[in-house]
Amino acid sequence: MKNFYIPDSVNDCFHIYSNGTNVNLLCETRKDYIFIMNMIAASSFACNVRILTDQVMSTHFHAIISGTERNCNIFAKRIIAILNRFLNEKGRSSHINGDLEVSLDPIYDSDELKNKIIYVYRNALSAKFPLMPWKYEWGPGDIYFVDHSELENIGRPLSELSLYRQRLTFHTHVNLPQWWRMTDECMILPHCYFDWKRVEDIFGSSYVFISFIHQKKDQKLELEACFKHKLVQQATEVELREDAKKLFRDMFGRDRISIATVPEKIAVARKLCQDNRVYSVSMLSRVVLLPQEILDSVLNK
Repeated sequence: MKNFYIPDSVNDCFHIYSNGTNVNLLCETRKDYIFIMNMIAASSFACNVRILTDQVMSTHFHAIISGTERNCNIFAKRIIAILNRFLNEKGRSSHINGDLEVSLDPIYDSDELKNKIIYVYRNALSAKFPLMPWKYEWGPGDIYFVDHSELENIGRPLSELSLYRQRLTFHTHVNLPQWWRMTDECMILPHCYFDWKRVEDIFGSSYVFISFIHQKKDQKLELEACFKHKLVQQATEVELREDAKKLFRDMFGRDRISIATVPEKIAVARKLCQDNRVYSVSMLSRVVLLPQEILDSVLNK
């Protein structure tokens, strides 16, 4: 069994999740869930990103991943592209209100990492899954704090399929590790590609892991509120960028605000602020590409 190198800090860890509030249907059949689980597996290998835990739901997914910031961003972009293609092929584009939104949040300390691993691990319980979280099929399952030698030989190795068949089955041109194993339904088993060793080292013992599973209600609500706020803010910033682009075109006859002069950027920011005062200065700063201190001094005059 291959074990991953474990960094001393958690600065390489990110929480990636899709917005389930504007998606009516992501997964409908077992094949859909298997497709997305395999997509996460293949994409993690292709992007050199490690999966600590994940969970795929009918309208969204969550995962805790580790890797360089660049690789994690590539992973997120790859996921968006594949999911958009998947939804188009399934004729489900109408099930999305707007764009498919995926967030990638950095994790700053070990307590936050533990809480978010557990939040993802027990996410199905929020959707009224009636059994223990390790019985939920579309996630890591029962792979933490177990006898790993018993799991190493479950399923069939990918090598039983030709490379051509693997590419068709797993919808990837990447040659996956041939020692990875799969179920009879050709779902790659999480124990092969999840970094379960690091998760066990993070918690230290099964006792600590179980104690974290009993998340307090207020802690769970706080995490959910944080994710929802981030997604709303993300959607608002996308709208602001569209408004700024249109305004810049109307005012100056050009499309790219990145090539605007400082006075032109200030004029656009002032107009946006006059038309809609709900935008924060930090958001305006990112959209019109001006430092916050300049906008503060101009807009507060």
